Amino acid sequence: MAHRTPLICTLAALLLMGSAAGSRAAAPADTLFPSKTRGFVSVGDIAELGENWQRTQLGQMVRDDAMRPFVNDIKRQMERKVGSFRDKLGIELEDLKDVAAGELGVGLVERESERAAVVLTVDVTGRQGRVDALLAKIDRQLKARKATVSTEALGETQLTVYLVPPKTAERTATQAVYFVHDDILCASDNVYEARELYRRLAGNAGGGLNEVVAYRETMNRCASESQGVEPELRWFADPFGYARASRSLTPGKKRRGKDYVSILESQGFDAITGAGGYVNMMVDDLEIVHRTAVYAPPIGKGADKYKLAMRIMEFPNGQQMKPHNWIPAEVASHRTFNCDLQNAFRYFDTLFDAIVGYEGAFDNVLEGFEEDAYGPQIDVEKAFVKHLGRRITLLSDYELPITTKSERLLLAVEVNDPAAVSAAVKKFMDQDPNANRREFQGNVVWEITTPEDDVPNLDIGSSGLDLLEPEQPAAGGLGGNASELGSAVAVANGHLFIASHLEFLERVLDQNQPEQLTGSGDFRKVDAALDRLMPGQGSVRTFVRTDQAYRSTYELLRQGKMPESETLLGRMLNRLLTPPEDEDEGVLREQKIDAESLPAFEQVRRYFGPAGTAVRSDGDGWFISGATLGKAPAQARQDSSSRARTGTFR
Repeated sequence: MAHRTPLICTLAALLLMGSAAGSRAAAPADTLFPSKTRGFVSVGDIAELGENWQRTQLGQMVRDDAMRPFVNDIKRQMERKVGSFRDKLGIELEDLKDVAAGELGVGLVERESERAAVVLTVDVTGRQGRVDALLAKIDRQLKARKATVSTEALGETQLTVYLVPPKTAERTATQAVYFVHDDILCASDNVYEARELYRRLAGNAGGGLNEVVAYRETMNRCASESQGVEPELRWFADPFGYARASRSLTPGKKRRGKDYVSILESQGFDAITGAGGYVNMMVDDLEIVHRTAVYAPPIGKGADKYKLAMRIMEFPNGQQMKPHNWIPAEVASHRTFNCDLQNAFRYFDTLFDAIVGYEGAFDNVLEGFEEDAYGPQIDVEKAFVKHLGRRITLLSDYELPITTKSERLLLAVEVNDPAAVSAAVKKFMDQDPNANRREFQGNVVWEITTPEDDVPNLDIGSSGLDLLEPEQPAAGGLGGNASELGSAVAVANGHLFIASHLEFLERVLDQNQPEQLTGSGDFRKVDAALDRLMPGQGSVRTFVRTDQAYRSTYELLRQGKMPESETLLGRMLNRLLTPPEDEDEGVLREQKIDAESLPAFEQVRRYFGPAGTAVRSDGDGWFISGATLGKAPAQARQDSSSRARTGTFR
């Protein structure tokens, strides 16, 4: 999605900028931003945020001399991604830290039948001299771009309006509007939104973001869960509104593939009217703490709580979310969640039909499974789905040496009737010429071999950033070959296992593994932190060893192969760092970052501590709490020495 990440990049850029002295004062930003703000970020005090960030291990990594060339390059890439500030307003994010005395707010405002507007507010109490110098700098820069200047009086306040000519004939002229009132520096690329800012700032109440129900609900829930800790950073997004607003920035631009935003919206996912969160750093023994509320008020009762495919979003809470005893101690990540799979299967058809493009597509697939003479000839729901439990587990790992295909993934689904599921799996495998039956420690394992140019890709996870625009599905949609599931399949330990690589599955099934994940010290620390952040029942628990989970991405950066990355994190960063002119073009992104100077990973892995997330399903949405812990020096040394002894993570 073009321009989908400017606010995310703004957050990262603010962290990389460092700190400035400050204090809190003036009107809260959420009372000034309009109700049609679809994406909003607020930093209460840049000084506090910067100081605490520098105390984290990631903040220390950014200041490591060995990382400085890379960090500077990243900053340049992010500044290019958030060029709307520079190109539209003539201001650099770096300028803001010198004038900010308190809260800084930035947002994207949707405008009907127009381009979305960028809005910026900064508490500049006591910084008038610096503000005057900044405005003079902006004036020089915009005039150098041949901008024409006019002024407009609003009460005793004067708006300065710049009309900036386009850089190319394909673009249109833009506005940059500035004014200062009651110690708030305000800026926008739309004069109407600037006037509305002044109206609210001057005391004409009404129409602010703080009046939006979804905003109030998400912020209030974060406040109630934060145990009295004020956020250093807070954010809010109306998911579908933000998608519309972002797309308006590139009107008429041709986008490849299907319009997943419209598909999800039409399938009832617009019930998610808002998501917002708090972020804090250095809270007790936790380096980074984040809390997020997703607000999705019901539109009905019972099975009709939501409509169409949105009804698959049933993630029941449960007390037992600990890792299973068959999970090895050494994995890069562990994610487990509860899902009502029978319910999901029941309501998945309309979403599948909408993606494929015609009504009845899902029923046709199921009919093919049952009646095709060359297929498994089973009733999928009766022979397979009805025997699945609700607990799902995802594991990830990687193999050395690092390549674009080093990531290893495994999906495990709890089953209520292993014999019935085994029989269904056998029928699937018997009709696939690429499926080979093996045995491993008394378990039947189906290895699926494919030609080198057709390696199956098991995509069983998400960063969450691609909710509104997932990757384009393979041509033909869901087929009947087992090879579309993964490279290895087994039913064992009361679960259906699907793995991207045979050796990873066999390692999980190995009954002689010396240790389990539940006994690992870093897991226990993260688990205890999550218990404090979200006591009681939940629907999702995750644990990530960020040093291991991020290693593939780091090494691919050093090799100059980041755009080819097939890891989940790699794909996310590729989208984040793709320049606007290359987005949605369907071409491999050129790596713009010079990472040859990066030190060996063993020199920096000490900066990557373990992290975890817990999710609770509520009656009108979900609440998410998570934390990143620092890595003790002794642990960093132990990890380094143990990892160096093996080529595959064990």
